Amino acid sequence: MSDEAVPQDKLIMIVDDEVVIGLDIMHLFEERGYRAVTASSGEECERQIAAGDVPDLILMDINLGPNRMDGRETTRRVQEYADIPVVLHSAYTDRATIQKTRDMTKYGYVHKVPGNGEFILATVEMAFRLREREQMYRDLSAHINDVREEQNAFMAREIHDDVGQSIVALKMNLTMLERATAPAETTPIIATMREALDAASSKIRTLIRELRPPVADTADIVEALQWHIREFEKTFSVATQFTSEVERVILGRDKSLSVFRIVQEALTNSVRHGNPSEISVEVGLEESSLVVRIADDGYGFVPAENASKESFGILGMQERAQRWNGSVTIESNSRTGTVVTAMVPHDFEHLEADS
Repeated sequence: MSDEAVPQDKLIMIVDDEVVIGLDIMHLFEERGYRAVTASSGEECERQIAAGDVPDLILMDINLGPNRMDGRETTRRVQEYADIPVVLHSAYTDRATIQKTRDMTKYGYVHKVPGNGEFILATVEMAFRLREREQMYRDLSAHINDVREEQNAFMAREIHDDVGQSIVALKMNLTMLERATAPAETTPIIATMREALDAASSKIRTLIRELRPPVADTADIVEALQWHIREFEKTFSVATQFTSEVERVILGRDKSLSVFRIVQEALTNSVRHGNPSEISVEVGLEESSLVVRIADDGYGFVPAENASKESFGILGMQERAQRWNGSVTIESNSRTGTVVTAMVPHDFEHLEADS
């Protein structure tokens, strides 16, 4: 690995309860142009990150001493503050440890043995490259979603202006026709035509709102979800309960639209695949995040099997949340139905408590 390939501004935190090992690795990184700091425990790592010292990557030992947070718990806790890639660095290579930490091995697993410095450096470099690819993918996904929303807004305007005005003109012509002809002969026909136009007008209004939901004009996600759930319940005849800890939450237009689309997709998937008799949508606050929980009593499914190339809906929900450093988790089985939980970080400067 050449010095030119090293991102000079990257900060790496080495979390290891063996102080000497931590210092040796820190010097190794510094010799290659990285900035590096150490933490001798998971608790110290969490304190540093909570204080604002957020690294670009963590080299994490699994066993951080007796009666202390281990590497897995430390990783879980620090990623509540920031989405930080973690490379595992451990003397344990047994099957049980690997299985226990399988959700942490995405960025690499380095065996802690003497003389392993070059492999540590290579693994960290690959982790940074993987991170860059992920960010490029997220940026592309966010751009595609933005373009799609712009297209939806354009189509909504075109439908409203062209088709909507045409329906209004047809209604006016029917009224003129009704006045100019014998009522006994034309009234039933005109009444039928007017009913058909009213039905078409109602469908068009619903389509426009689906393409350009109220959240596009108001950043209050609670208001937007309340509207959507009323429409959803009327359309699909599924009992849907909505509750919120707060009356009003202002996330900003783009973030609100992401949350709205996640809930919209979750509800659509529920009726499409689960055949539920009841759905609940709950909006709550958890530390520095807005949490929306969509639960149904339907058939359920196996999330891992549905995360295939055929299930772009689930992937789309996750991508919308990840754009804001959030997450979407899915729990489902045939006995209790499906629960989709979306979590999006927020400072909550603009909210009103439910009195």
